Amino acid sequence: MMYSLTEENELIALAQQGSTAACEKLLDAYAGLLKNMRHRYAHTPTGKILDDDMQGILQLAFMEAIHSFETKVGIHFAAFLQSRLHGAIYKAFKNACSYSSHTAHPTSPDDTDSSSFFDTLENHTPTPERQLLAHDKIQTILTGLTPTEKELLYLIYVRELPQKTAARLLNISTQAVSKRKQKLIAKIKKLA
Repeated sequence: MMYSLTEENELIALAQQGSTAACEKLLDAYAGLLKNMRHRYAHTPTGKILDDDMQGILQLAFMEAIHSFETKVGIHFAAFLQSRLHGAIYKAFKNACSYSSHTAHPTSPDDTDSSSFFDTLENHTPTPERQLLAHDKIQTILTGLTPTEKELLYLIYVRELPQKTAARLLNISTQAVSKRKQKLIAKIKKLA
């Protein structure tokens, strides 16, 4: 059953005051969303590992959302709740992956398929957030380099020229290129 915005805000206020009946009514109203969120991630490798715990994770996130929701802000509870549910799932996935990567002999979920556990680990392709952070880090490093250092960086790492060719283009000896390269690497490590 869906409630009007006013009715829903009243139920949330009652739930925040400790009314179990109000919590149950809200939970019934959003049971479809919780079920959808659970099934959305069930096909992923980490989702399979967390399948038994997913209902509890979502219900806990639901209760936390009720208690932290402010009706005076003017946003709809459904949007707030969906954001909190995604956050809870992300946190559970992150913890599961972290646990798996720190376990000496991780075990696979109770699947009977012949795939290795390591085949089920999530893809490590950089996320847009990580790409943005890497871009910012590169910008910081580049602003800390001199024009000469940038030119050496470009010749050796972007154009992938041998040190001998870079030395000829810069009109310096190969040994000087080698020394500058070592100093450049040390400087980049400090800036990073």
